Amino acid sequence: MIPKLLHFTWKSEQLPRQMQAYYDAWRRLHPDWDIRLWTDESMRAFVASTYPEFLATYDGYPKMIQRADAFRYLVLGALGGVYADLDVEPLQSIERLLAYPCFLGIEPLEHIFPDRHHQGVPFLLTNAFMGSVPGHRLWREIISRLPSLADQETFYSTGPSMVTASVLRLKQEDRPTLLSPLVWSPLLADGRRTQRDAEAIAMLEPIGTVVPASGGTLVSHVWMTTWVPWHKRSNRMVDILQLPTLAKWAWRRLRNPSFANVVIPDPIRPYTDQIVVPASERPPIQVAVRIGEGGLAPELARALAGLDYPRDRLTVTIHGPAGMERDAISAVLGGAGVEARIVDHAVTANAVRDNGILDGMMPEAEHVLLVDGAVRSIPADALQRMLGTGRPVVAANVIDAAGAPADDQLFRYEKGAPFKVLYKDGGRDGVVRRDKGFRTQLTDQRTFVLLPLDGVGESFVLIARPVVEAGVRFGVTPYKLHLGAEAFGIMARDRGFEVCGLTDLEVVRTSPEAAGG
Repeated sequence: MIPKLLHFTWKSEQLPRQMQAYYDAWRRLHPDWDIRLWTDESMRAFVASTYPEFLATYDGYPKMIQRADAFRYLVLGALGGVYADLDVEPLQSIERLLAYPCFLGIEPLEHIFPDRHHQGVPFLLTNAFMGSVPGHRLWREIISRLPSLADQETFYSTGPSMVTASVLRLKQEDRPTLLSPLVWSPLLADGRRTQRDAEAIAMLEPIGTVVPASGGTLVSHVWMTTWVPWHKRSNRMVDILQLPTLAKWAWRRLRNPSFANVVIPDPIRPYTDQIVVPASERPPIQVAVRIGEGGLAPELARALAGLDYPRDRLTVTIHGPAGMERDAISAVLGGAGVEARIVDHAVTANAVRDNGILDGMMPEAEHVLLVDGAVRSIPADALQRMLGTGRPVVAANVIDAAGAPADDQLFRYEKGAPFKVLYKDGGRDGVVRRDKGFRTQLTDQRTFVLLPLDGVGESFVLIARPVVEAGVRFGVTPYKLHLGAEAFGIMARDRGFEVCGLTDLEVVRTSPEAAGG
């Protein structure tokens, strides 16, 4: 049973009037509960005494909301009980929830914006109202990962996206019970009542046990969102103020019919399978390495030799410009213990050469792994993990030696790339400019293991034979305003093939100039 312990947090014991009214209502409806109001000072003292190893991470968060978020997982993990934001109004006793080992609320689906669908997980689990027994598996999972996510944006470091991803990383039997929106949040951020409760229940039932509102609404979240600047909060006045902007963009659509209806496709199916198990099958794979005038780096040759994959299931081909020093390349390969075929390509443009590799894919191979010559380090189990996603197109998280993103064609549009984004990114010129402000790299959302991609990158991507046979190719000419590896990912999904990336499969790449690629 969850203990009768209620946790609230605020910067001090002096609450705003509406919050004080809700706090008093909680005390009236739960007279025999231990009710605690934690302040900024007492929260830090609790962390220092109960989780001293976490204190540096706690103090290092740049925002107070991140510390407040983290505290709620820490206190539930240590003491158990129920946590509620102070803008959650109690309507009746929540005592019946104590029978569940752990519970979380499902956020109303009306709050799910296009970028959430484009992320592949079209729902959110809340951290505004939740409870558990002490030491529940969910909090152990979250607390263990918080330090490694401290550099992420709030939503993905400590907020609802982190909680959602953490639930999806648990085995089904360890997941919390989920409360439908009408149980805990019947109102939307703008004050309207949710109309999609049944849809939310149907969507989340495969994830875990969902409690419907058959016993009535227990509490109501009124979405004060005090940590969000007022002009970014959802309310009807803001919607009215946006009308001139909406009219401006409608006019621009009319003025740009050539790309006004370009659609960057959403993922084909939800990315709720965040537990990626390396595949046990070992299909034949062609590893095609594209190198430049600088030849094949010894580090890459050693990385290829270190792949933990049956040699009779793996064929390595080295693709370089005509006139390359074949003897020198053979010497590097031999020194690393790699058997490979060396193939001349007359052109050096990456997209053209990659398309040539796909056109000449070895007949016995079921997949082709495209590897750029600038790659220097590859995890030994990379192929098994990529196959374990069950997707036909899979990219690794390509980083440089400092851990920063190292392939600007490996990305997902942050907002699903509506007309407004494509327009601002230069769509009027027939091809986008690759403005990083509109894009998310795999390193930016590491709370998820598996994420959909729009651009697959040109560094390290595994492609199944059906994708090749369907004619999906790298963009030599613009496809939906995109070129190269960006066009490949968009075209693949348009033709029914899912495109994904593994955030925790890190492949290290140096600059193309340093590699001669």
